[in-house]
Amino acid sequence: MNKIMSKDMKNIHADKFEAAFYADLYLIKQLIKSKKDLNVLVPVPKGYESLWSKPNICVSMLDILNWLAFSFYTYHDEPEICHETYLAESKQTHRECINPSIIYKKTIDCIDWICNEFSIVNYDLKDYSELRRLRHALFDDEGWLDEDEIEEALQRGFRKIDLDLINEAEKGDGISVYSLVKQGADYKIDPDDTDQSAIVLILDLDLNFHLLLVISYLCHREEFSFSESYEMLSSLYQTGTSQYILDIVMLND
Repeated sequence: MNKIMSKDMKNIHADKFEAAFYADLYLIKQLIKSKKDLNVLVPVPKGYESLWSKPNICVSMLDILNWLAFSFYTYHDEPEICHETYLAESKQTHRECINPSIIYKKTIDCIDWICNEFSIVNYDLKDYSELRRLRHALFDDEGWLDEDEIEEALQRGFRKIDLDLINEAEKGDGISVYSLVKQGADYKIDPDDTDQSAIVLILDLDLNFHLLLVISYLCHREEFSFSESYEMLSSLYQTGTSQYILDIVMLND
């Protein structure tokens, strides 16, 4: 039987989630005494129960940190990146900024400490498809292209290996994506005739939107609430895994 977390357990997992999301090395060192302690249980909120078989999602603090690093490494030399909103007449109404170089350095320091402390090899390819429903996909076992769509694309002359790359990239399976790319899969495949890579469109679709949300969360740690952890994790998963997979599919460029 699936069990809801007790109050004490929820507090522990809230502390671990906060430590990882905000790359707080001091807090991580206080909380993590064994490799098993790296696991965080994130409660599934109302409205998303149908997507998950259990009331809590188990995610590694190391993965949270990896997604944070993937999200900001392209900005790691920049002193500032901001979330800004404007009215129609170009009047600024909202501005939240972080220093991505500081975030990135703090994140790498946390990753290095965890990996050194528990002898973890972090550079192995990773399959994040088990958490794909954080993208709010309804059917985790289905690809972006279903069997009928794949058959239709094959009849139009597209290669199966490239179509497979679309599905594996959308699922966040870095292991399969790397294997397909090394076999010659072309990420520039465009079965919908959009004049753009279907894979780039899929992964880049909400990337900026979720990056702005992550920036906003990072700007307001003092307002952190574990009740928002699912939404925070969802945005970070999407920014981190999208950038991670995009790097792999473009490996041959």
